[in-house]
Amino acid sequence: MKDVANLAGVSIATVSRVINGAKNVSEETRRRVIRAIKSLGYKPMPALRKSAELLYNIGVLVPDLRGYHYNEIVMAIEDYASKNDFETLISIPKMLPEEEQHVLDQFFKRKIDGVILAELYTGVKYLEPFLKSGVPLVAVDYNIEEILCDSVNVDNVGGAVIVMNYLYSKGHRRILYLRGPQISPAAVHREKGIRKFLDRHKDVEVYMSESEGYNPEDGYDGVSRHLNKHGLNFTAIFSVNDWSAIGAIAALKEHGLEVPDDVSIVGFDNAPYSAYLTPPLTTVHQPRWEIGQTAAQLLIERILGRGSRIARNVILPTKLIERNSVKDIAKR
Repeated sequence: MKDVANLAGVSIATVSRVINGAKNVSEETRRRVIRAIKSLGYKPMPALRKSAELLYNIGVLVPDLRGYHYNEIVMAIEDYASKNDFETLISIPKMLPEEEQHVLDQFFKRKIDGVILAELYTGVKYLEPFLKSGVPLVAVDYNIEEILCDSVNVDNVGGAVIVMNYLYSKGHRRILYLRGPQISPAAVHREKGIRKFLDRHKDVEVYMSESEGYNPEDGYDGVSRHLNKHGLNFTAIFSVNDWSAIGAIAALKEHGLEVPDDVSIVGFDNAPYSAYLTPPLTTVHQPRWEIGQTAAQLLIERILGRGSRIARNVILPTKLIERNSVKDIAKR
């Protein structure tokens, strides 16, 4: 710390304030100290880390590990990190803002070298200590409006447009959309894609489900409630993800409806099991392994002082995986 202070031309106390994200430091001084830290390769030593340990530690914050989506992303992050001698600390705040605040506070106190965060519900103000102290951040499945850090996302808007265009080409004009949680950026962007499609296709009616969520019970409830209230007034279902689609298929069967003869259905994610459903599910593939690997690469480059100084927003493409869950009614 003394070496950093000498190089930056400040006191040791000022270096300490920068490391701890204090607000009473000018931006010019803060930048000078951070440059000195990176130039010297200085690494603050938290109390919980043994002095002999030289590995870098990165924190990964994901909403949950149910299902398949974040499991694969986390495995990809850990794989890339371990190959580069980085240790990974994973935390699961379960989509609870107060738990996210606690996790972020613990990451900061432990002097984590960098953080990968997914679908942050607590707000960007809790990232300020990291940003002010120069701790690199990478957002996954989460678009921070202000470009504060690197991010890795899939094209959720474009993916939804792909689904709508596909159903339209198969003759479907009345579609039930099983919504995702409105606090989830990915779900919001998929709905944005639907609205974008509807702006150009006035002959299509999309019914939004009263239920919302990513789980099978959410898809089941969304279909059941709509059928009980409105009857079968749609020819196809677009489910926010494949997990929700499983519940939707179960609800259709309970009402005596078969996929795809009576109702077509398209999911989103290309889950590992989607090809083995009956019938195999048409869905949108998003590259989860590539998301995790890219996020880890961006973060490690930041920690090691490599790569671009400008924040990077990586948007990975999606593609439709056509199987047997959609009937072409345009041929009638």
